[in-house]
This record gives sequence, structure tokens and C-alpha cells, in this order.
Amino acid sequence: MGRRGSWQAGGSLRRSVALSVSLWLGLLVAFAAVAANPSEPAAIAALRADQTRTAAQLQAQAARLRADSKDPAFRAWATLAEAEFANEQEHADEAMQGLDQSLAQADALRLPDLRFEALIRLSTILVNRGRSKDTEAVLLKMQAMVESGGNDRWRAQWLHERGVLERKLGRFEEARSLFLQARSLFAKLGDPVMEAREMNSIGNLDGRTGRFSDAVAMHSDALTIARRAGDKAETARSLRMLGVLYLNLDDEELASRYLLEALEHVEERNRREAIALHGELIGTFTRLEKLAEAEYHGGQAVRLAEASGSHPNRVNAFTRMAELRLLQGRVDEAEQWVARANASREHVAVRDRSLIGISRMRVLAARDRTTEALKEADAVLADVRDLGDRILERSVLDLMSELQLRAGDAASAFATRKAHQKLDKELAIDVAARRIALLESSLERERAKTERELLQRDNDIQALRLNRQRLIAIALFVGLATVLVVSALLYARYRSTLRHRNELRASRDALERVANTDALTGLANRHAAARALGERLGRIPEPLTVMLLDLDEFKRINDSHGHQAGDAVLREAAARMREALPDGALLGRWGGEEFIAILDGVPGREPASVAEAMRAALAAAPVTFEGTAIPVTVSIGVATAFAADGIDTLLAEADAALYRAKGAGRNRVVYGRAPVALA
Repeated sequence: MGRRGSWQAGGSLRRSVALSVSLWLGLLVAFAAVAANPSEPAAIAALRADQTRTAAQLQAQAARLRADSKDPAFRAWATLAEAEFANEQEHADEAMQGLDQSLAQADALRLPDLRFEALIRLSTILVNRGRSKDTEAVLLKMQAMVESGGNDRWRAQWLHERGVLERKLGRFEEARSLFLQARSLFAKLGDPVMEAREMNSIGNLDGRTGRFSDAVAMHSDALTIARRAGDKAETARSLRMLGVLYLNLDDEELASRYLLEALEHVEERNRREAIALHGELIGTFTRLEKLAEAEYHGGQAVRLAEASGSHPNRVNAFTRMAELRLLQGRVDEAEQWVARANASREHVAVRDRSLIGISRMRVLAARDRTTEALKEADAVLADVRDLGDRILERSVLDLMSELQLRAGDAASAFATRKAHQKLDKELAIDVAARRIALLESSLERERAKTERELLQRDNDIQALRLNRQRLIAIALFVGLATVLVVSALLYARYRSTLRHRNELRASRDALERVANTDALTGLANRHAAARALGERLGRIPEPLTVMLLDLDEFKRINDSHGHQAGDAVLREAAARMREALPDGALLGRWGGEEFIAILDGVPGREPASVAEAMRAALAAAPVTFEGTAIPVTVSIGVATAFAADGIDTLLAEADAALYRAKGAGRNRVVYGRAPVALA
């Protein structure tokens, strides 16, 4: 009984403490808001800052406050709050009507801060519904107030809203410049939450345009600032942005951890963030083949999106569900989800329309309606290129090349694949730069730590020497003992330093091995193979042969047997091809199901015979996975050249030969132009 009473008393104390903290935070937020908007009542500022209740509850509270007050200014601000909460519930017409009333009241009462706040909310509603011209008109009114008022906070907010419009219109560099200016002003004003918001907006643009290292740094810094400020909404947004970024970098495990952590910070009022997070988790768990988790988050995203009434939210949730159903082979249901997303097409911006187009392409491809899918692909590709969204462009090019090859247009498929490889290479360079920077940073920290330890040891040694000199003057025996102690310490420290240096050297060697090895097959990765190709091409006058090998119908293997079977096929194929190569030849994984072989001049082993041996090794027997025999064949393009030809020319020849092999029916070796001996 006493224990129960103690627990209840403790619970009451905890609730009292939590209530007190919430009250103080509300007062602090209200004070800051009043400082930013001098005419805003503290009660309304606290209500607008409250994240613990739903928008519907807050709207009802704002209506009660408005009805109970006789102060016209108080009632005008309460009307703005009601409109803001209505917008969060996706009641756009009601929200805009309330904002019109707020603007009229602000003009009548001469409250410029209320007028500016109402214009911000109006701009946000219009831009999110794709009404760019109306948004532009509102921004011009805000600009006039900024230029006449000299208010840095107004200027920063106007810059942000202007940047959002530029981003929606696909003008990413202009938007980035505006967000950078807004960030600088918010930092000057000492507003960390708004500064974190601008940093996330900048990082979002960097991620879309392939500047991954910049995006990682920007979102990580924003996360640190938001956590330090205690703002859950911006913390959740920062974590979601990092999750999406790592998903684009094909690190689904890390992406899922960030996204799930973000969900823990989503408060009751922040429904839009919850919808976005559940939508991203559908794609993440789909790629991880955790379909039960993907199904759960799909249900959550759809439920919240349908309740919200927001067209962008619906497009996000419905297109994700279409991708999930396609992976499950439920094409009819996938098509229905695409149709539901397409119903919102006229109410969303260009990027959301592109997402609908990509989902429609996938459905058409699944139904073998190749001509229609290619027509859709042309339109979507034009849109994403206008947007400058390189991530979406890479996805469209990948699917488009498959469709062109299926349609028998090998030349167009080759050109599209080359464009995809070029874009992929550019994006990979940034990823590699980020990884190298992280490795260098880690090594630099270890080096600095070792240097500090050595410096400290040197200082210790100096101190010991001074002590020894003093002790010698006192007593020879004590001095001799000190010398022995110092010698022992020096030896121990020397051994410790040597051990640290050896560990650092071993760590560096291990990092180099990881950076040059494909984790799945154990072969050289693309970076290592490209470097080896450049080195071997310079060995004049020895000829060099390059073979590009592509496993036939590999997507069918993944779709029919699962990605684990696909991984097993890749490992077994790598082992067989490596066994068929002569000593001294190099075999690497070029990307996906594509491999590269580099062969120096070998007496008695002509390149064509080596390539045929590799092809035969794969075709000789199927790969067995969990009791299922999976036939595997490979198409090989071969090209031979001397150093003067250059790497790009040699790879282009081999790539063209590979496409001819694919076009001729697969499971064959096709040679590029014959090698020419030097004069």
C-alpha cells in the first residue's frame, strides 16, 4: 500500500514537473513571438507554438479565445490562429477565408506584423497547391513591406518563401541562394530553429542535385542545432532528410534507422511530417524486402493522407503503395493506386507529377505496354531535367533503357544507358569523395590524437628529467633510482607508441582494401578496376583487352526468385568467371549485374577464346539456390587496344560490342574492332 502511494505521489510529482516545464516553455515561446510580432497577444503566441495538441483542438481553443475577447487586435490575431490551424487540417478554403479576414483586420487596425504573418501563411497555402502566379502576387506584397520596413526577420521570412516558390518551379540554384541568405539572417537574429529550417532546405536541394557530401553535412548540422534548441518538429525533419539522403545512397539500413528515429519526434500536431515519414519507410522497407513493415507503414501513410485531404500527401502515399504492390506482383492493385494518385495531378507541383509519371511507367512496363511506357518516359524525363532533380533523372533513365531494349531499339537503349552511366558516374564521384573525406577525417583524428599523446609524453619526459636532476643533487641513490624509472617509462611509452602506429597502419591498409573491393563478390570494385585499366593501358607496346560482361535477364531472376537468389547468382557467376581467366588477368564488378575483365597479352590464350571460356563456364550448369536450379548466361563485349586509344575509347568499344551481343540474342561473345599492331 505504501509503495503504491509512493508511486502515485511520484507520478503526481512527474506530472507537475512536466506541466511546469511546458508552462515555462510556452511562456518563453510566447515572449519570443511577442518580440518578433509586437502586437501579438502572448496567449495567441503560446497557442500557435503548442505542438502537444491536435490542430482541431487548437482551432477550437482559438475560437473560444476570440469569442471571449472584446479587444479587436486580440480577435484579429485569434482569427489568424484559427486560419493557421484550419490549414494544418487541410481545410484550404476555410483557411484562406480566415486569412482574408485577418488581412482586412490588419489593415483596418494598422497592425503590420499581423499583415505580414497572414501573407506568409497565404503564400504557403498557395505554393503547396501549385498556384505559382497567385503566390508571386503575395510575395510582391511581402517584398514591398520588407523594403519599406527594414525588418531583418521579415526579410529572412520573405527570402524563405521566395526560395520555396523557386524550388517548386525547378529553379534549384536560385532557391539555394535565397535559402542561404535567409539562413545568414536568422543566424544573425539568433534564431536557431529557423536557421536549422533553412539548412534543411539547402540540404534538400543539394541531395536532389547529387551533391551528397554537402547535403549530409548540412542536414547533420541542422540536426545538431535543432536538438540543442529542443525543437522536435525540426529535429524530425532533419532526421527524415538524412534518411531520404542515405536511401538515395543505397544505404537502406542506415536510412531506416534515421526515419524510425524521426517518427519518435513527430508530435500530435505535425501530421504532414508523419505522412512523409511513413511514405519514405514504405520505400525503405520495400528495398530491404521487409514487406510486412512496408505494408504497415503503407497503411499508416494512406490513412493519414486520406484524412488530411492534402493532394501532395496523397500523391506521396499512393505512389509508394503502387511501388509496393508492383514488387508483390499485384499489378491490378498497383494500377489502381496510380489512378488514385493521378486524380491529384492538377493540384500538385511538377516534382509530384513526375512521381506519378514514374509509377505509371512501371505499371505499363509490368503489363508489357512498352510503347505507352516509352511515351510516358519521354514526358517525365523532360520534366525532371527541367527540375534539375538528378536522382529522379537517374531512375527514369534506368527504366527507359530497359524499355527501349525490350522494344528492340538497341541504338536508343545504348544512348540512354550511356547517359545513365554518365550521370551515375558523376553521382558516384560525389559519393566516393564523401567516403574518402570521412576516411581522411577519421585518419586525421587518429593522427592528431597520437601527436597529442606523443607531445604529452614528451612533456612528461621533460618533467621527469628535471626531477631526476633535482634528485641527483640530494642523493646519488635516489638519482639512480629515478634514472631506472625514467628508462622503464620511456621504454613502455616507446612500445605503446610503436603499437599505436602499427595499429594505425593496419587500419589504413584495411580501409584501402575495403575501398577497392566489392563486398558481395569479393572482386575489385569499379574504382579499383578503372584504376587498374589506366595503369595497364600505359604498358607499351603490350596490347590490352577489355571485356564487359552482363548477366542475361538478371532482373527476371530477381523478380522470380528474390534478391537473395540474385546475390547468390552474382557470387557464383563471379567465381566461375574468375576461374576461367588466366593468371594475371583482372576481374572486377563494374556495377549491378555487369562485370569487367582486363587481360594483358598472354601467349597461347587469345582474348576471344578466354571470353568464350568464361561464357561457357556460366552456361555449363545452372546455379542452385535453396534447391532451385537457376539457368544463368552471360553476354560479353570484347575490345583490344594500345595505350594511344585511351580508356574511354576502349570502354566505349567494349560497351558497344556488349550491346550488339544483347541485341543478337544474348549468351554470346561479340568482338569490337580488331586490335591493330603498332608500326
